[in-house]
Amino acid sequence: MASSRMWSLALLCAGLGCSDVAVPSPEDSSGVEPRGALTADGGSEPSDGGAGSVAFSIHTAEYQAFYLVDGKVLGIGSNRLGQLGFGTSVAYNQVPAAPIAVDPALRFQGVWGGGYQSIALDVLGRVWTFGDNRFGQRGDGTTNDLPNSPAPGNNGIPYVIPQDASGQPFNGVIAVRSGLLFNLALKQDGSVWVWGLNGTAVGNSIGIAGDGDTVGRNMTRPFKVPLPTGTRIVDIETNDFIVFALDDQGHAWSWGGGAIAQENLGTGRPTEYAQPRQVAITSRIVQLAPGGDAFAYALDDQGRLWGWGVRGTYLGLGSATGGWNPVATPRLLSFPEFGAHRVVQVAASGHTTHVILDDGTLWGWGDSAMGEVGNGAILDFAAYPTPYRWDWGLFEKLVFRPVQIAPGVTFQSISTTSESFYCYAVATDGRVFSWGRNKTGILGNGVLPTGDLANRPDSWNVATATPVPAHLLTTATPTPSR
Repeated sequence: MASSRMWSLALLCAGLGCSDVAVPSPEDSSGVEPRGALTADGGSEPSDGGAGSVAFSIHTAEYQAFYLVDGKVLGIGSNRLGQLGFGTSVAYNQVPAAPIAVDPALRFQGVWGGGYQSIALDVLGRVWTFGDNRFGQRGDGTTNDLPNSPAPGNNGIPYVIPQDASGQPFNGVIAVRSGLLFNLALKQDGSVWVWGLNGTAVGNSIGIAGDGDTVGRNMTRPFKVPLPTGTRIVDIETNDFIVFALDDQGHAWSWGGGAIAQENLGTGRPTEYAQPRQVAITSRIVQLAPGGDAFAYALDDQGRLWGWGVRGTYLGLGSATGGWNPVATPRLLSFPEFGAHRVVQVAASGHTTHVILDDGTLWGWGDSAMGEVGNGAILDFAAYPTPYRWDWGLFEKLVFRPVQIAPGVTFQSISTTSESFYCYAVATDGRVFSWGRNKTGILGNGVLPTGDLANRPDSWNVATATPVPAHLLTTATPTPSR
């Protein structure tokens, strides 16, 4: 059975009139020119990435990724709707990474991507958006959308949001996130702001406004989420359709996802999805990691993982042969594979989970049809019932329990999000590793896919965690589908 998210993306692509082949730019044709403990911007602690003393972090999305290097944002991957912020929304795959179209003197502290939109946070606390605006993700008070165009006003021109939904200046932001078709921001005062799709046009994100609205609406400017009096949020996360937040007392909160959210909220109160409710965990939480649209984790201050969601098999529960195994309220998970070691960081993608332990080892588990786990596991598409034609079925290459990734290497950080089907990790010696789906060239290994629709689902994918140049890459190799 295909996941609800894959059907959502199919509908989204149909609505956009997606072409089968990306249009290369002249630069692409000529081949011209990452995460430790989580920081407030959701990236990673500065790493030298093997390039000397520079501040460096990696920020993934589904079809695009960003490198933040000494405050400069570099984008790589798909620019189908202008989500790389290059000043044009003409569709092409950009490899190697290139800077977004802003004043070169401007410096950023964070960047994030969702489905077809992206969001960046500068050092002055201002929010910039670029990409899809069909549901108000730009935050400019409109749903004006100009894809596949180099003309003035196109989606690829970075836009700084001047005001919120009440007409007040929108500043003082310390963190940004992006769901499938909506954006989030966290301010210094602990308030949470949301804008974009609060509805069912693609999937179901009704309730993300947190104001009790169960009908839904396009939110075209940042809207302040009503939180209980005295609640101060210090970190925000999102999966495709649900908002997650962490307060200064170590409590987790969630809201959104519509009436179908159910187990994915983790509150035990699924009918109250349109208002922020505490996730049912008594331990003090230090990190949240939602994955895809159907599972989520919380890491507590003792280095233990709690998990919940309708697809509990991705938590390592149930049967190694697959199945949904819903977990309605957070469950303390047991991982004898880790021995006495504590988890110090957790990251969840669309299908997988990765953790770094206190000894620096990296572990992964989940669905690895596209090589997402990183241990070499990938679906044999030649032996598939319809060879080289995949239906995005679940549990077809399941790595059910944790396996060590890149044995012998110690790691300081992982980078992936719920919208991603690939991962990055930075080793303690500064090397950058990547693996998984590489459809748009986002793995930073120099491969430039020359088509958007692969003849084989495993075209360009990398199933084993492999060192890559990432932000240091200067040339690309145009590579057709296998």
